[in-house]
Amino acid sequence: MSKYFAAINTGNTRIYAAGASWDRSGDYCLHGMVNIPSTGFRKGSVTDASAAADSLSRAMDKLREKTGRKIHDVYAGISSTSVGVVRSSGVLLLSRHGREVQERDIKRCVSIGSTIKVPLDREPLHRIVDGFSIDDEREIDNPLNLEGVKLAVKVNIVTVSSSSLNNMSKCIAQAGYLPAGFAFSGLASSYRVLTENDRRISAALVDMSEDLTEVMVYRRGVLAGCRVLPLGTSDIRKEAGEADQAELDKLVAGLISVPGWDRVSKIILVGEGILAENMIESLEKVFAFPVIAGTCMVRPFEELPPDRGGYISSLGLLDYLREQRRKKRRTGSLLKTAVDRGVSFLDRYF
Repeated sequence: MSKYFAAINTGNTRIYAAGASWDRSGDYCLHGMVNIPSTGFRKGSVTDASAAADSLSRAMDKLREKTGRKIHDVYAGISSTSVGVVRSSGVLLLSRHGREVQERDIKRCVSIGSTIKVPLDREPLHRIVDGFSIDDEREIDNPLNLEGVKLAVKVNIVTVSSSSLNNMSKCIAQAGYLPAGFAFSGLASSYRVLTENDRRISAALVDMSEDLTEVMVYRRGVLAGCRVLPLGTSDIRKEAGEADQAELDKLVAGLISVPGWDRVSKIILVGEGILAENMIESLEKVFAFPVIAGTCMVRPFEELPPDRGGYISSLGLLDYLREQRRKKRRTGSLLKTAVDRGVSFLDRYF
């Protein structure tokens, strides 16, 4: 397996790809970025497998020419109108007499809370913890070392249609690359646009492309709801440059329908929606909170092109992958593991 990989976003009229590799610290090194016109995709779905595979192949060839690296693994952002959030919960009995919550308890509780029956035509993309509770105390962010009898968790599970995932995987394979993983492109974009404060104050990230609008709503720092609306700037913009009121009303109705929208206090708009004439002003007239243009954050020592706004999802996907790798590398000490096992033995037999 090559250590070089690519993160791509195809949910637009162009394919944006970023080439990178992992270093020893678990961080990624960005080697180059390219974008080309996209064919075979429409509204986030594969409409022509052969054309889509050809587009991906051309993007990877151009990325290889720019970086000088041979890439095998491809991670892709998924943007489909089938994306949605399913809420789940779980409860773990810690001890009949109560004790401190250990790391293993948290993992087991999240595992229980994430175990749901997903329809055969859908696949889980992300399992996002939406808070814990210990006995009667709720909205706990981190229960580690707190005491109680029962530990409960709420989990938001982002799902997508199996066909969308399978078709994208086949196109990547047909282009000659290994489909290494997938993530909701809207969630990936949030890593490059939203600050921690934005997530805490219940901000909504609205990413408008030519034919799609991705909406992510955050509450208390966690993704509370998301939806991909099948309309974009090409549907709303009239020839004279003014907004089509009927289509704008559809957009507003779609935004309001996203779970958690009733608590939104700020909209951050990115993508082609920023360039659409009067889009920010039009949304501000409807909602009683600010609508601002978002930007792609630049990480330390990064050199990004002037058109970095188009790479928001691809770069955010790299950030997401880095976070997932670091979570897997976090392991407890041998002494702590031995103590945890001893506590588990006492809880079971005494």
